[in-house]
Amino acid sequence: MSAFLALIRAAFRRESEHHSRNVFRILGSLVEILARISIWQAAFGAHPALYGITLSQMITYSLIGGTILSSWDATMIVRDVGATIRTGAIGSSLLRPVGYPLMLLADQLGVRLFDWLLVSLPVIVIMGLIYGIEPPASLGHAMFFLGHVVVSLAILMLTGILIGLFSFWVFDAHSLEWFMRGLLAVLSGGLVPIWFFPKGLAEVAHALPFSWITYQPMAVYLGERDLAASALSLAAGCGWTAALGACVAFVWSRACGQVVVQGG
Repeated sequence: MSAFLALIRAAFRRESEHHSRNVFRILGSLVEILARISIWQAAFGAHPALYGITLSQMITYSLIGGTILSSWDATMIVRDVGATIRTGAIGSSLLRPVGYPLMLLADQLGVRLFDWLLVSLPVIVIMGLIYGIEPPASLGHAMFFLGHVVVSLAILMLTGILIGLFSFWVFDAHSLEWFMRGLLAVLSGGLVPIWFFPKGLAEVAHALPFSWITYQPMAVYLGERDLAASALSLAAGCGWTAALGACVAFVWSRACGQVVVQGG
């Protein structure tokens, strides 16, 4: 555990050293959120609500869903795994006291925590002061939302690690990276909430774990789920997290065999 926490701290400190890059990350995030809000303002026009969702709710969805829940590029994990395999650095990674998937998880947790504190929160404060932001539907919804944020982070990272590990067989991380980016952009509800999806696509999205990355947490936050449904949603998200964790462990055990075989 101490080694795991040390890796998180190291990743956090590494991110804090890039001052100019972080300023541009904040500026880039501000522009992205501004674009999202402008699109929804144009889509709503003079309509007070669409499908029972108000413009104020969509602004809040864009602010929180586009920063805390989906601003981080999880394909970085796929890219890092591909580079580690391509350069042969995976050999030294296997000798470390922390397993490679856990090492990836710790490193990206540090990056994500930094992003939350020093990129996402400033953007939410700035844009919230300009456009306004709705509070959680109730204290209970706020508590369930926090639980969903943890599940969201776990599913996002485990998905990235799982897809990244397939680089042991594919050897072309770029194709995996683009596959993951397209998959999550649509099915997580990060760009367009699932309640605006056509029925068939919505059913597919609800049947997969990716909606717990952005859509499910925001549906709870905005009160589109009652407390009982929020509890069931959180339990289902925890189930998906456990399933993805088991998949990562299984694929990693097979990937270790690949390293041994190729190493001769």
